[in-house]
Amino acid sequence: MIRILAGVTMRFPTILLLSLIIVASNAAADDREKTVCGSIQERFLFWLWSSAAPKPNKNRALVSPLIEQTEFTTSDNKILRGYKYSSHNKDQNRTQPKGYVLMALGNAMIADQIITSLEYLSSRGYDVYIFNYRGYGDSEGKRRINAIIEDYKEIITFLNTKYDKRLLYGISLGGAVIMNAIGSGVKYDCAIIDSSPSKFSDYGCPEKIDPIRNIPNDASKIFVITGKKDQVLKSNMTSLFRIEAQQRGARVLDGDDFSHPYMDQDPEVQKARMRLILDYFTKAPDGTE
Repeated sequence: MIRILAGVTMRFPTILLLSLIIVASNAAADDREKTVCGSIQERFLFWLWSSAAPKPNKNRALVSPLIEQTEFTTSDNKILRGYKYSSHNKDQNRTQPKGYVLMALGNAMIADQIITSLEYLSSRGYDVYIFNYRGYGDSEGKRRINAIIEDYKEIITFLNTKYDKRLLYGISLGGAVIMNAIGSGVKYDCAIIDSSPSKFSDYGCPEKIDPIRNIPNDASKIFVITGKKDQVLKSNMTSLFRIEAQQRGARVLDGDDFSHPYMDQDPEVQKARMRLILDYFTKAPDGTE
């Protein structure tokens, strides 16, 4: 009896410690995925947005040996799945990348829809990455804005350890996600924010995640694009962010013919948008490559 009790007594602190670690670990995960914009509203909106996205289909993406599936495991052990379009030359031969481009998608999009359209960036010497947000497509986790922002801060920090040049590209909701990462202090060389809302706080979210609140004092490494024909995020939803960014040194363009990203009806307008993006990412301030 004494031997058994002694054994139990000796093991109890260890069991208690392991239990506390597990509880703390779960609490950290729960904290990341907690709702911050109203428990019902945030869940409903992200369900609605993700429901509008198509089902994942890797065959839509894997049309070239230069495109491969990739994944990232977050610090709360959720696997985010996506694609990498490897740097290559005009002959479709892989090349040593100059850097990376990380794209953050709109809220009704998934990675396999878009990755093939980014060949114009990978062909200029960049490894291009797209991930499905947690809870979207085949990525794990719950669809929560706080968690998505934290995920992208981690992805950027990780990619920064692998590449010299660091380029960020966010569209719509993704623009807001990238701005929150920038506001947190992640390192980057330049960023394009295409059609981001100015605020979330008008819809019950904390002001600290408003894109306009995350513009750095020196925004000279940021290019903000909006469109006068955007029917998804109209001018009253995007202009405050664009104007404030310009006042802090960002390059801005409110395109006369631009709609919401990837919704331009005229292929020539879409090509013009892509040329702007490519030029900003690939040309130095003096216009040289």
